[in-house]
Amino acid sequence: MPTPAPNKSPLHLSDDDADDDGIVDDPDAGKDLTSQVPLVQVGWNQDNLPSFNTDHGGNSSGDAPTDVLHGSEPILFDGGAVRAAEKNLLSQAAGGVEQYEQLRTKVQAAVHSNFWGPPQPDQPIAAYQNGGSAPNPGGGGTGQSIDDQNKADQRVLADIGEEFAQHINPTMQKALMMQASAFQLLGSYIAMINASGQAYAHTDRAARFPEPPGSVTS
Repeated sequence: MPTPAPNKSPLHLSDDDADDDGIVDDPDAGKDLTSQVPLVQVGWNQDNLPSFNTDHGGNSSGDAPTDVLHGSEPILFDGGAVRAAEKNLLSQAAGGVEQYEQLRTKVQAAVHSNFWGPPQPDQPIAAYQNGGSAPNPGGGGTGQSIDDQNKADQRVLADIGEEFAQHINPTMQKALMMQASAFQLLGSYIAMINASGQAYAHTDRAARFPEPPGSVTS
C-alpha cells in the first residue's frame, strides 16, 4: 500500500510561507503592539460644532472679489440638512468610539495576562519513591505525586496558551488598529461635511448681483 502524501494545503497565499506548510507565517507573532494601538476620542460634540459662518479667509468684508465667475447657475444649499447629517454621523462616531475603547481595554487586559491558559507552575516536576506517589504504569516504586501530575498538566496547558497568545494577541491589536484607522477616516468625512457648509457660507458672502444691463435712469 503506497504511503499517503503529507496533508498539506493546496493554497499558497504568498511567499511569506517560509516553511512551505500552506500557512502564511505571521511576522508579528510574539510581538506586543500596545504602543501602536491608539486611544480614540471625539473632539467635537453636538454643542461645539464649528459654525458654517466662520470665515477662514478670503473675500467676506464686502470688497469686490478678485475672481469673478460670470453667469453662474443658482446654488441650492440646505444648511439644516447638512448640519443634521453632520450631527447624526458625529453621534454614530461617538457611540462607536465608546465601544472601541471598551474593547481596547479588554484586549489590553488579555494581552498582558495569562488569559489563554494557566500560568506556568513554579516548581519543576520531580519523581520520587514511596509515600504520596501515583501508581507507576511501568511497575516498580517510582512515580509522580498527584501534585506533580497536576503541575505537568498545567505546564502542557500553559505551553499551549503561550503559543496561541503569540499569534492571537498581535492579531487582536492589529484589528484594533484597523478600527482606529476607520474612525480616523470617518472623522475626516465629518470634517469635510462641515467644510462644505463653510464653503457655501464663504461663497455666499462673496456673491454679488450682476450689474444692470443698461442705465438705471433710462
